[in-house]
Amino acid sequence: SSSMIGVLVSFVVIFIATRKLHLAFFATVSIFSVLISVIGAVTIAGWTLGVIEAILFGILAGFSVDYVIHLAHAYSHAEGDVEERVMAAYAEMGTSVFSGMLTSVVASIPLFFCTLTFFAKFGTFLCLTILFSWIFANLGFMGLLATFKISMDRKCL
Repeated sequence: SSSMIGVLVSFVVIFIATRKLHLAFFATVSIFSVLISVIGAVTIAGWTLGVIEAILFGILAGFSVDYVIHLAHAYSHAEGDVEERVMAAYAEMGTSVFSGMLTSVVASIPLFFCTLTFFAKFGTFLCLTILFSWIFANLGFMGLLATFKISMDRKCL
């Protein structure tokens, strides 16, 4: 339930930051997709729900919002039609978002080799969350924007 609260808070924050309902909705879909993907991946890997997993799932939404909010902000401040905005958002934030993903994944790799269970699981959790977050922000969120082509001209919608 704390993850769902995190998703809801993310929606509110993104809506306040962009003042566009469709951006907040698409970003929330991306964050929720990350949440489902990470939980599914660790379940497939054989994890059972214990104290460590509950803590990690509780912070999942917070880790998932980073890349999508950067792209949403860049998209909302770009000029032009949808295609030009998507290209501008990638031009402005694409390299930074990719670099953030790459450094976070590389930083999580040493945790895989820890003998303490918490750190080993945290490394796996962090790596999966960052990878899924980057994929869904770049392909899911931006793909939804490009597909639905909702105008940014309307006030608050």
